[in-house]
Amino acid sequence: MQTEFDDVATLDLSIADLGGRSPSGQSPTASTRLLLDLLRLSRSGDLATTTDPKADALDGVIMRPVLRSLLAALRLRDNNTIHHVRRTAMFATGLARFLGWDGVALRKLEIAALLHDIGKIGVPDHVLFKPGSLNPAEQELFALQHHVGMDVLQACRVHQDVLDIITQSNPNYDNGLHNTTELHLGARILVIADAYDSLSHKQVYRSAKTHEEIVSILGGSAGTRFDGNLVNLMNRWIQAEGPPSSREMQEPHKLQGAGFFQLAEEMQASSLCHIFSYLYGLESTYDGFYLVDSDLKFRIWNTGMERLLGRDASKMLDQNWTSRQIAFADNQGRPLSDDSRPMNEVIHGGQARTAQLRVQHVDGHWLDVEIMTVPMIDHDGSLQGVAEIFRDLSQDRRRRREDKDLHQKATRDSLTGVCNRGELERTLESLLADFNQDSDPEPMSLIFLDVDHFKSINDTHLHATGDQVLVGLGKLLQSEMYSAETIGRYGGEEFIVLCPSTDLKQAIAKAERLRLAICDATLCDVKHLKITVSFGVTQVEPGDTLCDVFGRADKALFASKDKGRNRTTALSKREFLAEKSESPQVEPVATYDFDGSFLACVTSDMIVLKFGSVVREQNARLMQTAPGHVVIRVGSTLFLPFWGTKPEQQPVELEITFGPPPKDVLLPQKQGASERTYFQVKIKPRGWPPDVATFQTRARSAFRLLKSYFVAD
Repeated sequence: MQTEFDDVATLDLSIADLGGRSPSGQSPTASTRLLLDLLRLSRSGDLATTTDPKADALDGVIMRPVLRSLLAALRLRDNNTIHHVRRTAMFATGLARFLGWDGVALRKLEIAALLHDIGKIGVPDHVLFKPGSLNPAEQELFALQHHVGMDVLQACRVHQDVLDIITQSNPNYDNGLHNTTELHLGARILVIADAYDSLSHKQVYRSAKTHEEIVSILGGSAGTRFDGNLVNLMNRWIQAEGPPSSREMQEPHKLQGAGFFQLAEEMQASSLCHIFSYLYGLESTYDGFYLVDSDLKFRIWNTGMERLLGRDASKMLDQNWTSRQIAFADNQGRPLSDDSRPMNEVIHGGQARTAQLRVQHVDGHWLDVEIMTVPMIDHDGSLQGVAEIFRDLSQDRRRRREDKDLHQKATRDSLTGVCNRGELERTLESLLADFNQDSDPEPMSLIFLDVDHFKSINDTHLHATGDQVLVGLGKLLQSEMYSAETIGRYGGEEFIVLCPSTDLKQAIAKAERLRLAICDATLCDVKHLKITVSFGVTQVEPGDTLCDVFGRADKALFASKDKGRNRTTALSKREFLAEKSESPQVEPVATYDFDGSFLACVTSDMIVLKFGSVVREQNARLMQTAPGHVVIRVGSTLFLPFWGTKPEQQPVELEITFGPPPKDVLLPQKQGASERTYFQVKIKPRGWPPDVATFQTRARSAFRLLKSYFVAD
């Protein structure tokens, strides 16, 4: 599709003198100059809302020169991103035309697609171009791109429908609960176009997908991240008109006597990049800000102000700033007079000031804030506007960041970065509670996967390679999931994917897609090492407990292992119960015992430390100790010895014998001499398990947990 934006024009940011002389006659500071540039950008975008037929306003959506300057800055910042947004715009408008869109609606969607990644202009290089996964601090910084992009697009006076499409297509919109909010149809189209283009091109952790694979992925996440009807429509569109062109967007024709960028354009793009970087600082340091011009009209009302005061930007922009718009009071709660308001003091005095005051939320409650009020003064001393920047004193930002870091550490697996076991169980328990309380719950499934022959990977290529495999697998799972799935490491080489709005058939399809992707992937530095994974799948059914779901998935996973590995096995509740009834135990009491053994590469002097870690981190009790013999009790009951639904309420006793491996135990062939210790484990229940299956599930879980502490072979 030929677009109107293939050439890049120069945007003149200069404006006429809009205000009176500043009494101070001071020159602008570096930060003030950037705020002035943002205000001038806002003035340049005003013509998009006029009815002047001579205004180059692209159907009243955005001024053409402003759009060109934004795209020029994005291209200067990251060439790959500018190609991505152009392809996404071609895809989105093609699908919308097939749906019957035309005119202004189509223009708004095209602009939204071109600008949906505009916030990346300000992302620091060490985050934007990092070849590996982002740490929590980097993820938080990268997530600011949406807010920064919205700040600039507001300043550019982009049509509100475009802002809505971009915001609602953001993965974090409505905290990810897309099914609770009626999304703009343009946002649903943009989400599909964005994902299709990303999947069809090679990324850091995976190769490009075929059209058939992409349709399978999008269809597998229909109902959560993607609109199933639109996915089907997209497939019909491509079948009718052919797949989107895989040809990269060609560079525009060179301008006469210049390259793609003229010098003025490069300077303009560079200036925009500085604005974006400055806004990243504001967004990451403060809780909200707004800009008013010399006519005291709100020009920017950022998303932070929406959260802080509960007032939507759409209701504040272009409104006059008055003493009635926002209520202020001093620290004792006494309302401020008009003259004592920071805005009026700065306008009359021309000097920036900081004050600690109280400000009223739209629902009536008061917040303690620190306000920095900054006059925007140009080079000839004219006051062009005022910025007010807020910091919420009721929630110390540093403390909130520390709390977030602690939460990340408490809920994330330290090696792979996905959810840890505790967070998985808490999430599933919450989902189960909602599921069992709902009279007509949406389907939900669980996928349990285990790396095949992981012990031999460690034996042959050392544990560092095994760690690489686990890290690579975690990244692949995250990159392949485009919906509301929760991905976590259950323990050792086992991972779990919780799939809301997914029935058993859909979960099997997702598991098979993951299995094939893993087979084709390179998960470590050993290029010839091919990794396979076995899967167990089950669907949550009414009345299920945590143990029921994990037990069925675990049973299905073991069935895949028994059948030869590298396969997917599904097990419904009916099949699970039928299998139990068809295979009664001759000695039911004997099934309440669990025996297991494993080899571990651990020296004798480290064994005591490892057991100490088990006792300390699992809140266990050390019941007996003797040379080569330890008894540990994990979990506890309440007043009566009944078992609960949580592992910590399902007590078991582990009798562990350890020493040199017996002669009949085959030791792994591995370079370098390593001391091996042989562990024999007997597990018995304490209290009253509800049934044998529940105990066996709990025992296997405790056994795997113990192995993980000793880095078992």
